[in-house]
Amino acid sequence: MNEILHPVQVFSVAHFAFLAVLWPTAVLLAVYMSRKFGYSRNIVMVCAIIGILCELEKIFFFMEGSPYGYRLPPNHLPFAMCPFQIFLIFALAFSGSLEKRRPLLAFMYPMLVGGGAVGMLLQYTYNFHGLLEFATYRFFIYHTMLIFLGLYLYMSQPIRYTIKEYGMAVGLGVVAVIFAIWVNGFFGWDPRVNFLFVVRPPREGLPLLNLDRGWAVYIGHIAWIAVTVFTLCYLRVITRDMAEFARALKAKFGQNKQAVL
Repeated sequence: MNEILHPVQVFSVAHFAFLAVLWPTAVLLAVYMSRKFGYSRNIVMVCAIIGILCELEKIFFFMEGSPYGYRLPPNHLPFAMCPFQIFLIFALAFSGSLEKRRPLLAFMYPMLVGGGAVGMLLQYTYNFHGLLEFATYRFFIYHTMLIFLGLYLYMSQPIRYTIKEYGMAVGLGVVAVIFAIWVNGFFGWDPRVNFLFVVRPPREGLPLLNLDRGWAVYIGHIAWIAVTVFTLCYLRVITRDMAEFARALKAKFGQNKQAVL
């Protein structure tokens, strides 16, 4: 492992400085690109290429020697939700019909925005990054790209997001948690492996994400937080569709009332 110079500690001044600059940058860039270009597969492809380059840098940074040669530790394999998004981004970039990718778009929007933001806020790998290392900037660039792309997918409206897409996103989120449990089990519950944080909290001392009351309560808190994030991402869609549904019901009952009279 490379020597760490000036590591970026979670919730430090340097950490919050990165967030203060990069979160607004992701939002402003998503607004600009969606208004200027609308939905473009070229933009998605550029994000996919950025993701691959960032993943390659991560591989070279964390590759370590062993009696059997160099290898990548299992906790840095692309099965956590943020690096796994690279596969989904490429699938979207090469999609011929967006209508056939509605579940993918429904799931990627909140996962990219929420997952990217949570990753930048709580990621334990800050302990391995220093201000003088390119790996620090690779990490922040990658997660900023995720937030940008998630917002861009929503703002450019490649499909009309509805409550149905919200349900798809939540359902696929449940599948993702089950998949993460299987992956952690596949690696024999290696203490270094914690895909999707289903094994243990991302950090010690968090108020809700802790194991003080057992794993069942902990995973319940993860599910509650995830559903809250998904709901906030889809809040505008939910309120719009509920209002449209209420107006449709009102119009229907109004017509029935007039027919009776």
